[in-house]
Amino acid sequence: MEGIFLIDKPAGMTSFDVIRKLRNQLNTKEVGHAGTLDPMATGLLVVLVGKATKLSDLLLSETKTYQGTITFGFSTDSYDRTGKVVDTLDTFDLNETQIDETIKSFLSRDSQLPPIYSAIKIQGKKLYEYARKEQTVEIDERPMVIHEFERTSAYMNQSFNFEIRVSKGTYIRSIAHDFGVSLDIPSHLSALRRTHSGRYSLSTAYRLGEIDEYTMPNFSVEDYAKTLDKLVVDDYLIPLIRNGVRLDERQTTMDGPFTAYSKDNKPIAIFKKDGKNYKPLIQLGE
Repeated sequence: MEGIFLIDKPAGMTSFDVIRKLRNQLNTKEVGHAGTLDPMATGLLVVLVGKATKLSDLLLSETKTYQGTITFGFSTDSYDRTGKVVDTLDTFDLNETQIDETIKSFLSRDSQLPPIYSAIKIQGKKLYEYARKEQTVEIDERPMVIHEFERTSAYMNQSFNFEIRVSKGTYIRSIAHDFGVSLDIPSHLSALRRTHSGRYSLSTAYRLGEIDEYTMPNFSVEDYAKTLDKLVVDDYLIPLIRNGVRLDERQTTMDGPFTAYSKDNKPIAIFKKDGKNYKPLIQLGE
């Protein structure tokens, strides 16, 4: 069994819970994912099985799209509704014009401070380990890009719904928290659902209960290879590529991943740039 499975993760499960369950359902230990979701969040989890696990870094780097809800009136230590309340404000004035102006201001931000309840490692320990022991640690801002951000509902009951498309590693919880900071009103993320990861959409995802060892993946590794840039190589390189040789600027100067093909249009391998040359990730058509 190998390929790319799209899973609609239910609330209350960690991403690893999903992986552990799928290892049993698919009867294989070689299962990973391409971008974690918090237990509170639902939606698209891209699951990689077999040799597709080697695509993890490539798929992690793609943009993610979410639908969510920001609620005002209190903030939490985890920046979402599951955390401990750390600040409250019972009375405040807020309107849709202020919300829309704040959304616009976020589109120009290029970094954020991740939440203390996250799995980022500092000095060999995950941030949530410091948080649970109430230890202080210096956290640096991390780069992010907000490609799109829009309000998708009226402002009602101290909340509004939104849709956002962001770069890898962006914490939507931090955006929800920082949104309130910008308005001097405590806020938190009260709902989140991932709808897209790169080219993959939640609309075609399986539910966990629909999966067994006979279920076909949504996409094969070969399907993914066809979406990449194409490089036709000389015949003498084919056996070398089969033996794991790297390519260099003599063959291409592409920046992104690509698929190498023979002159008769047969796929040979998926390559990823690695320093000054290109590393073969997955052999194809063997």
